[in-house]
Amino acid sequence: MARREFQMPRVLRQQGPRPYWYIRYRRKVLVGKDEIERKEVWRTLGDCDKITKRQAQRLREEIMREVNREVYTVQSQIPFRDFAQLYMKQHTSTLAPGGQKRDLSLMENHLLPFFGTMRLCDIGTVEVQTFLNAKNSQGLSWWTRRGMRSVISSIFTKAEDWGYREGRNPARRVSLGRKKPKRERRILTDEQLHLLFTAVPASERLMIETAVSTGMRVSEILGLRWRCVDLKIGVIKVEERLYRGETGEPKSERGRRILPLGILVERYRRHRPVNAKPEHYVFQNAGEPMDDRSILRNVIRPAAKSLGFYFEGFGWHSFRRQNITVLQEEGATTFEAMAQAGHSRPSMTGEYTIVGFERREQAVRRLQERLLLDEQPPGLGVN
Repeated sequence: MARREFQMPRVLRQQGPRPYWYIRYRRKVLVGKDEIERKEVWRTLGDCDKITKRQAQRLREEIMREVNREVYTVQSQIPFRDFAQLYMKQHTSTLAPGGQKRDLSLMENHLLPFFGTMRLCDIGTVEVQTFLNAKNSQGLSWWTRRGMRSVISSIFTKAEDWGYREGRNPARRVSLGRKKPKRERRILTDEQLHLLFTAVPASERLMIETAVSTGMRVSEILGLRWRCVDLKIGVIKVEERLYRGETGEPKSERGRRILPLGILVERYRRHRPVNAKPEHYVFQNAGEPMDDRSILRNVIRPAAKSLGFYFEGFGWHSFRRQNITVLQEEGATTFEAMAQAGHSRPSMTGEYTIVGFERREQAVRRLQERLLLDEQPPGLGVN
């Protein structure tokens, strides 16, 4: 990072029909790819007939206090596109496969076309808000726009960490507007789930049963190896996940967790091959890990359609949502459901929870039985 420059210019008087006080100072700017130029900045302080020179000097000190607090570096003039390449090489490459795919897609399809030719130092909160408002007008979902804001925030955080920029992160105070889910959040009824169990092969059924019993992500189910299944005490240890053919650690530190299997222990015993080794995947096809997209496309969704309860967005997340919802219906606290799901924040667990009308109606009736009288008091009858 370049050294800080201290400047305290003299207060000058500009002659003319109406004299005024002003100061001049310099800053470095990048005028070409490798060409640096020091440009002079003129700053008016006020008209001479309105403020004295001493007042102008106080204004100068306030202005220069802010100027000298900044770090004028060539790095701050770097085009967004060039810094984005550095960011993707040094930071995005360290993310899990799913995070890499998401961030690269947002960068290439949205961020670079809008910010690509702008300089880092020229991107502020107004520019980021304008970008997000435009994406909202184009019909992009609240969740997609939140992902964009997260990537922008991460970019400017790294720019500060790596000495390319100082100051407030421009993504910090932007608004995403009211959250409007693209699809209605739904889960299967108990009866529909039981029908689905009978309509899919045994291996896929066990995967679904695992998802609705434990709340595991599909990548965690696919990445499950026999060494992490303890059938003696009846638990699964989530230590690894498999996403699109690439293995990695769980999504977060809380993703490493131990989950009870309950009555699935016997089903796992029947599912386990005689020659299974600790490093073998629990769910595989001809020795290769199974693909969640293929199972969904060729097995689960066709079964749901044939049974008549398929809905838009139905998939692996529906089973995870079912686990988190039913756990709480059966008395688990939000924090217990959060630990089961491997979430880092209770708010995320809340996003997965669906409170059904029947459950709310039962709660209202219990409230009424406790607080309301069985009969109307005298004089309150209908005439």
